Amino acid sequence: MEIFHIDPENPDEHAMLTAAEAVLRGGVIAFPTDTIYGLGCSLFDVAAVEMVARLKRRDPSLAVISLIPEARQAYGLAVDVSPVAERLIRRFWPGPLSLILRAAPIVPQRVRGAGGTVALRCPRDTLCQRLLDRIGGPVVASSANLSGHPPAETAEQVVRIFGNQLDLVIDGGPRSGGMPSTLVDVSAPRARLLRRGSLDVVAELGDFEDVTADAR
Repeated sequence: MEIFHIDPENPDEHAMLTAAEAVLRGGVIAFPTDTIYGLGCSLFDVAAVEMVARLKRRDPSLAVISLIPEARQAYGLAVDVSPVAERLIRRFWPGPLSLILRAAPIVPQRVRGAGGTVALRCPRDTLCQRLLDRIGGPVVASSANLSGHPPAETAEQVVRIFGNQLDLVIDGGPRSGGMPSTLVDVSAPRARLLRRGSLDVVAELGDFEDVTADAR
């Protein structure tokens, strides 16, 4: 397993290319996302997505969120993008907003969420953007932790949890986490607010269902 120590604001090109090659070969890497450390692999590689679930001891049927390098990729990964989804994409991407859309045929059946969906986020983070640009497509990003345990905030914690089971680890310094991304289901005509995060998107949702209301 390789570990690259990099400046997150000026990522080393060799490290980014090596990490991208590992993902494109079907490997699983760990890297600092815009919130915490995550395990990453290609959305199109079913075996790699299932490996992430095994590493985390997580139910493989649970949905995953994928990061994309640019907002326009959502239009190829989703079978349709509703007007409310378009408003959210224009206003908040790149940024800490995750959207659930109806998956296009290109998304493998075995990695889709309930009802044939795909969850996407376009992050506003230099390191993430540079890595995603080199990979060129959607990267599953699942928190680097065992299911039910706190997520890793440093590369040292990642190595302590997963050891040499990963292909590569990018050490971009500590990530303090903070609030998670806001999560909105826009796979149906009426949007559903599933998680309130660091973005307040209510004004853009129109007539919507607030699933978070019961939890408050």
